[in-house]
Amino acid sequence: MKFAFPKSRKKILLGLMLGTTVSLDGCRVINKNRIYTDERWQTVQQSSTTRSRAVSDRLEPSLTADERVAQYFDKQLVDLRKQVKVSPVTRVDTKLIHIRFDTDSYFIGNSDIPSEFGKMNMASLSRVLLSYPHTSVIMESYTDANGTDAYNDRLSLKRVAQVANWLVLSGVAPNRLKALWYGKRNPVASNDIVDGQRMNRRVEVFIMPHKSLFDKISTDMRVAGTN
Repeated sequence: MKFAFPKSRKKILLGLMLGTTVSLDGCRVINKNRIYTDERWQTVQQSSTTRSRAVSDRLEPSLTADERVAQYFDKQLVDLRKQVKVSPVTRVDTKLIHIRFDTDSYFIGNSDIPSEFGKMNMASLSRVLLSYPHTSVIMESYTDANGTDAYNDRLSLKRVAQVANWLVLSGVAPNRLKALWYGKRNPVASNDIVDGQRMNRRVEVFIMPHKSLFDKISTDMRVAGTN
């Protein structure tokens, strides 16, 4: 399914939970092979950094670059597991954290309207991301197989847009975010049974290093080497 996002405009307009819209310049929204982005955000360094204490500033000075990245993610994983309730938070490897949002809990019925539980957990996720400004976030939205392809594509788009909007409104810089929607594609369970359909209705969040983390670590190590 294709949506009328003109490439020349390079701006994403997504619906807010209050029925208004926000311009997510720099947040890449992907459906199949279509990518829309605004390169202006590449020149804007983390706008939320001054509003939070960057954890990377507290890394051990004697560590190697890889060890510093791993430590950054060790601390972030601990905070995510404290803050994000119910949703599984998994360490995939030293540089990748995975969170699975059950959309039955996060949204009201077959809608894109966040539940109170969903709002609480998205707010918690935002707080952690603001404390770790040197990470990128990929959000992937899926549905079950009930309904038409067009309906499921649209629903998964609207749901991932709600998550992205919440993060941006909370202060997370859009250039850290990438939103993807797949509709009924890539099921993790059978759509022939109710439990399988429930498992397929999900938003998956992947947290990985942002380029700024490597830049900061490189700078910190260079400065430490001259002292």
